[in-house]
Amino acid sequence: MNKKLNHLYTLQINNQRHHKCDIDEDDYTRIMPKIKMIERLAEVENSIYAVFDLHKNRYLLQSKEQSEIFGFNEYEGQNITIEMHYKQIHSDDLAFVLDTDNMLFGFFADMPFDEKRNYKLVYDFRTRNSDGFYVRHMHQSIPLEQDKNGKTWLTLVISHPISERSPNEKPQRRLINIKTGKLHLFNEIDGENSGVILTKREKEVLVLIRGGYDSYNIADKMKISINTVNNHRRNILRKTKTENATQAVLYCKRIGII
Repeated sequence: MNKKLNHLYTLQINNQRHHKCDIDEDDYTRIMPKIKMIERLAEVENSIYAVFDLHKNRYLLQSKEQSEIFGFNEYEGQNITIEMHYKQIHSDDLAFVLDTDNMLFGFFADMPFDEKRNYKLVYDFRTRNSDGFYVRHMHQSIPLEQDKNGKTWLTLVISHPISERSPNEKPQRRLINIKTGKLHLFNEIDGENSGVILTKREKEVLVLIRGGYDSYNIADKMKISINTVNNHRRNILRKTKTENATQAVLYCKRIGII
């Protein structure tokens, strides 16, 4: 393991050690109906859901699909820890994931839990699935439960396979305030020039694209020039790092901005 990974792992271990929650077995009993509800929701929606326990550093819930995308089928019946999770990540993406997780610890350290609920982490990276192949997935993570002192205890993770990006493309990350739509934490580091993913006008254009309108009809409906519409379209693709409008619509729908 190189020096950078060693450093990131050390930070991660220290963060875990300092994140012990004020939780007892009664809390786990209390939370089980909510976990069962999430599990049932994942089954009904055929979605990939997981609940991670920051107190015990393991998954409290993993849907069948979540286990498959991380290649955890062989560990059925075992407690899946964060270390096991990291081992399934592509070696070229591991430093990115560790750095992201470490930065989040610092960002949320002294923030009240009710405020933490306003933030959603969206990031993608490659993981080795049960067939031994690396597949890119988008993961969205939000705080789910807190302990008696307001420290984050459980997080909810929702995953989607990403077919609209090149398998070898660099991973992406965004921390979105779901109330304001603004981006936080990674902007300067990752070269985000704007504090939001899309402007209001760009969202309007994308919604019309989703509705089947072409550029000429969008220009007519919005009372703007065709050149302006095409500029918006180019900006949308650049900001979402997608190759076409269909992919941009899918990406923005997944992360909940349209």
